[in-house]
Amino acid sequence: MNRISKLVTSQRTYIVLLCSFLIAIPLQYGYSTGILIALLLLSLFSLKYHKPEWKRAYLIPFGLYGLMILSLFWSIDLKDSIRGLERQLGLVIIPLVFIFMPTITIKTKNSILYYFSLGMSVFALFFILSASMTFFKTDDSSVFFYHALVSPLDLNAIYVSVLTSLCLLFLVFKSRKTIIVALAIGLLSLFLLLLASKTIIVVTFVCLILGLFHTFKKRTVAVSLLIFISLITILIVFSNPIKKRFNREIEASNIEEVLTFEKFNKVYDWTGTTIRLFQARIFYEMAEEDEVFLNGYGINTSQDKIVEKQKEYNLWQGYYTYNFHNQYIQAWSELGIIGFVFIVLFLVLFFKQYLVNRDVMFLSLFLIMLAVFVTESYLWRQRGLYHFLLLFCLFFKTEEKI
Repeated sequence: MNRISKLVTSQRTYIVLLCSFLIAIPLQYGYSTGILIALLLLSLFSLKYHKPEWKRAYLIPFGLYGLMILSLFWSIDLKDSIRGLERQLGLVIIPLVFIFMPTITIKTKNSILYYFSLGMSVFALFFILSASMTFFKTDDSSVFFYHALVSPLDLNAIYVSVLTSLCLLFLVFKSRKTIIVALAIGLLSLFLLLLASKTIIVVTFVCLILGLFHTFKKRTVAVSLLIFISLITILIVFSNPIKKRFNREIEASNIEEVLTFEKFNKVYDWTGTTIRLFQARIFYEMAEEDEVFLNGYGINTSQDKIVEKQKEYNLWQGYYTYNFHNQYIQAWSELGIIGFVFIVLFLVLFFKQYLVNRDVMFLSLFLIMLAVFVTESYLWRQRGLYHFLLLFCLFFKTEEKI
C-alpha cells in the first residue's frame, strides 16, 4: 500500500503523465484523450492521501462550461449544442484533474515544460526530415513551409506554431543552457520560421525582445539583438517563402472591398487577413439581424449560420467549413457577450499574474494567446483546448497568489 501511495502522489508520476499528455497533442486525438482519462483516474485515487487543492483561477473554465450548458435553453439546434458540450468537456475534466492531484512544485512544472519542449524538438526534426525526403523525390521546396510541412500528421501549421513558440520561449528564458538545450532552441527557431505563421512569428519576436531585457544582462541582450536583426535582414533582403507570405498579405489585402462588397466571385483573391475580416463582418450582420448580441445562438450552432452568409455573398464552397477563425467572435456568436467576457478573463488572469510575479512565461502566454485568439477559434478545437487549458491549470496550480 505504501508503494501505491508513493506512486499516486509522486511528482515524477505527474511529470511523466502531464508531459506525455502535452506531447500527445499533435498526435491523433485518441492518444491525448486516453492520457487525460488516466490522469483523471489517478488524481482521483490520489485523494486518499491528500486533500483536494482548489484555485480560484479554475472558476473561469468551470464558469464557461456552465454558460455552455445554459445555452441549451436558447440554442437554435439542440442536437448540435449537445455535441458541442461533449467536445468541450475538457473545460471541466482538466481543472478537476488539477484539483484532485497533489501539490505540483515549480520545479515539477519546469520539468514538465522542459521535456515537452524537447519532445516538440523531436517533432520538428521529424517534420523537417520528412519534408527533405519529399523534396528529394519531387524537387518541390513548398513542402518545407506552412501546412505542407506538418501534413504528415495532418496538422494545422498555426496550432503547431503556438506549441513551438511557447516551447522555444521556455527554453530561452527558463532552462539551463546546455548543448542539448542550445540545439533544441536552434531547431525550434528554424521550425517556427518554416511554419511561416506570420502572427506567431511576430509575437514570438516581441516576447523574445521583452524577455531579453527582463531576464538577461546588457551584453547578452546586445548580442541577441544583433543575431535577431541579422536574421530579419536576411529574411527581408533575400527571396524566401516567409517573405512572400508577408508581402502577399500586405499587397493583396483590400480591406475596403471586403467590408463593402455586396457580392464576391468564386475566384476572389482572399488572404488570411481579408477572410478573417469578412468573417467578422458577417458576425456583426448575423447578430444584428437575429438579435443575438446578448446570448448568442447556443454552443456549437453558428456554423450553419456562417455558411448561409457565405452563400449569400457568393463565396467559394471551400470556405463553407471555416468557422469564425476568431476565438472572441466565436464565443460571442454562440454564448453571447458573457462568453466573450470569459475568454477575455483567461487572458486578464495571465497578465495579472505576470504583474504579481514578473514571470516572463505568463507574459508570453498572455501575448501569444491574445494574438492567436484573433486569428483562430483556438479553444473550439480539441488540440487548442487541451493545450491552452493544461498550461492554464498547470501555471496557476503552482502559484500562491492568484
